[in-house]
Amino acid sequence: MRFWWQLSMPYREVTMEQLGLNVSEAKLVVLEELIRAIRTSHERIDAWVAATRQAFPPIEDLGFRTSRDGSPGS
Repeated sequence: MRFWWQLSMPYREVTMEQLGLNVSEAKLVVLEELIRAIRTSHERIDAWVAATRQAFPPIEDLGFRTSRDGSPGS
């Protein structure tokens, strides 16, 4: 559900050309795969998430955790 909420947020649109200037080739390929998955099915999105987490592990925001818990890295 969170994923769909993020997709519905009113962020400014970015063109593929702009992405090409600011994102590595490997990540651009992964983004294109996500777009295809979104156009296909929920199952393809789930498969994309699973594969992408292995290739590009999520970044952990330690600052957010610190502000939430009051202690770094806990």
